Amino acid sequence: MALIFDIGISAEFWRRKYPLTRAPENPLLAPPLDAECSMAAINELAPSWAWDFAEYRNQPIDVLVFDNAKRQKSQARKAYAWIGAVPEGSFYELRPGVLIESPEFMFLRAASLMGFERLVAFGDELCGLYSFDEEQKRGFRKREVPLTTKDRLGRYLEKAEGCWGKKTAVRALRYIVERSASPMESFDVMTMCLPYKLGGYHIPQLAMNAKVPLTPRAARIARRKNCYLDMGNVEKHVDIEHHGRLDHSSDEDKESDRDRVNGLKEMGFEVIELTSKEVGDLFVYECIIERIAKLLGKKLDKSKFGPTPARLKLRKELTLWNSSSGQIR
Repeated sequence: MALIFDIGISAEFWRRKYPLTRAPENPLLAPPLDAECSMAAINELAPSWAWDFAEYRNQPIDVLVFDNAKRQKSQARKAYAWIGAVPEGSFYELRPGVLIESPEFMFLRAASLMGFERLVAFGDELCGLYSFDEEQKRGFRKREVPLTTKDRLGRYLEKAEGCWGKKTAVRALRYIVERSASPMESFDVMTMCLPYKLGGYHIPQLAMNAKVPLTPRAARIARRKNCYLDMGNVEKHVDIEHHGRLDHSSDEDKESDRDRVNGLKEMGFEVIELTSKEVGDLFVYECIIERIAKLLGKKLDKSKFGPTPARLKLRKELTLWNSSSGQIR
């Protein structure tokens, strides 16, 4: 039995190969302590590896064992030994005899492989309604069901006693949002809602893609029974919309957006519309942030506005993360 242990490969599988319509089910309850990296196991793994992930065809396969004595090196594979406890739910069977790490285990491992800003963004993706895929025109695919949830991540991390990265992963979990529907929505909510010390503006946490049932009159205006907020606060009737260049470019899309916005306004919602150009201009973005904070009843500390080191780092890291399609390493 061989266990794939390259987090980049694991991420590619969950992003590009796993169905968009369901969450992962039935992980292995116990870690496969008999995992090995013998040439026989590797030879069985290599053909399916090359078929599913052609871009990695000429790279050594990273595999995991639980006994240091079983580590073997060659040009075909790199073997890593995991010392310590492994939580239940860390692995799924990719095919008979081949295992791959779970989204929860990926998040735990990512905590020791990437910076904090990207770790939160990765968590937003795992708990979100999109998965990076550089082969797509928009750079991502829409998911109907998230790969995991904050609750599942939290329960998994509770069992990760003594594991590398747990402390950082638990800290990042506090700032993850669920149901973000695009990389730019994650960018927006992180730059708005993270604490000042992490480069945000400490805006109260926003609900992502929350469902709003419309009144009969609003439904006639919007030409639908329900609307979904990009980011917002249903109780305070605030909706923040990010209009991406590709998602809202056709006349049909623009008309649908207008209908939806008018329906929400009929319900008393204040709708704030953002573009990538506005988000990229820090002065303009902060003017919009002030308006959002006022609508939410949040008083901001303007002495912490502007291009602070933490803010510049956050924006740079998220821009690089999105432009690389979430490359982990």
